[in-house]
Amino acid sequence: MTRLGVGLTYLPGLDRITDACADLLDVVEVEPQTLWRSRTDGGITLDEEALRRIADLPGARLLHGVGNPVGGCRPPDRGHTALVGELAERLGAPWVSEHLAFNRVGGRRDGFRTGFMLPPCPTPGGSRRGIGSVRAMAAALPVPLAVEIGANYLRPRPGELSDGEFARRVAEGSGCGLLLDLHNVLANERNGRGGVDELLAALPLERVWEVHLAGGVEYRGYWLDAHSGLPDEELTALAERILPRLPALRAVLFEVTPSAVPQLDPAAVRELLARMRAMWPAVAPLPPLRPLPPVLPGQSPRPPDGPSPDDPAGPYGADGPADSVDPEEWEEALGGLAIGREPGTALARELAEDPAIPLIRDLVTEFRGSALAGSLRWTVRLLLLTVGGPGMRELLDGYVLACPPQLFATEEAFAFAAHLRRVRPRVRWLDDVLELDLGLIRAQVDGQSCTVHLGTDPTALMADLGAGRLPVDPPRGTFQVRLVDDSRPAAGTSSGPADRAASALPG
Repeated sequence: MTRLGVGLTYLPGLDRITDACADLLDVVEVEPQTLWRSRTDGGITLDEEALRRIADLPGARLLHGVGNPVGGCRPPDRGHTALVGELAERLGAPWVSEHLAFNRVGGRRDGFRTGFMLPPCPTPGGSRRGIGSVRAMAAALPVPLAVEIGANYLRPRPGELSDGEFARRVAEGSGCGLLLDLHNVLANERNGRGGVDELLAALPLERVWEVHLAGGVEYRGYWLDAHSGLPDEELTALAERILPRLPALRAVLFEVTPSAVPQLDPAAVRELLARMRAMWPAVAPLPPLRPLPPVLPGQSPRPPDGPSPDDPAGPYGADGPADSVDPEEWEEALGGLAIGREPGTALARELAEDPAIPLIRDLVTEFRGSALAGSLRWTVRLLLLTVGGPGMRELLDGYVLACPPQLFATEEAFAFAAHLRRVRPRVRWLDDVLELDLGLIRAQVDGQSCTVHLGTDPTALMADLGAGRLPVDPPRGTFQVRLVDDSRPAAGTSSGPADRAASALPG
């Protein structure tokens, strides 16, 4: 079957929604990075328990990458690509998708992560680098690859390729398919980057295999691609207009972020899925899905009966706007600004004038703080109870400026712990609580018990912090605590709140 149908992206905690909508789910999409656990030795393991839950869900499976984008100068991580390929074969996914963006800058020695997927350099040279990155991933996967056009909060600059033209060049030059996130393109229109119809006119719609719908929120004068709930009426009306125009469409997915899951009404999600089915009428059987051949220079990038191309030299020829900036310089400048570095080049100073830069910095900080709240939950609770919200924000701001972002929440946890040990905030019990948190992480991600040595009774510490209050004169002494992840079978495990907490920390 080449047409999968409608469905949603899967997240932990979404079970009440999937249970209520099981009869309407034709496909469930999985973000592979949410199933990975970064071990303390640098390796990555798969969360088999989460995978078993996914196996019990109805419908087909798709994979949508969220951490290894393919729009930048650095090629995708080969190890991560191999893991995605293995998971695609295991789940029987007919294709894999990734973002047309970048989140890594520079080389092995001077490189850094941005903590946020940023827009690639919108020039012909940038599109050529994107083509190379897409081809590298596609060649390493056992199934075809589609790329997603992302949200872009930057103002358009003179001489740039439009978002649609850039995506067209990359798709046609690499031979990949497209994932059209209609909320992304509507957000771009609302934020002043150009109209939805203008973008669609530039895209090769015959390459669109998948569509995403999501909700957003207004923040600091921008419409954010926040996946914060159900799509609004303007977006659903747009989908009703656009879906019948996509001749190769195979799946339509509703996306939502974990923080929005508790507020989702199962009945409202059912209504949305039913409406998605109705707005996408059945068509004649689609041809088998296979990688599309790239369009070479001199070839027509449109089907014979399509409109004439604007650039007869092909999607990565020398025609079109001249490169106004080097792609590597673009990534160095924009990536550095995103993580709070001062602008050191003319391009960086120009980009720093864009009002979206403070927004992006704020989002990077918020994402990193959220990762720490989930992975170092006892430490963050102690800090909030001791120094309060402003003090915690000051610590977080100092950490963000001192340490580049990490890919995994557990890696952020160890980096933040090292930062706290350097700056030494005046917080009682911090060393012991931090040691407990890090021990719990090690037990979970390594899958084996971990022993920590403390100077304060851990039961008293965690009982008070768990109740939302500072400890009151907890017993001091020498305590040796063996921590285990109680979601894994283990012999000789101890009991108590420390053990139960181990299984609650995300990777």
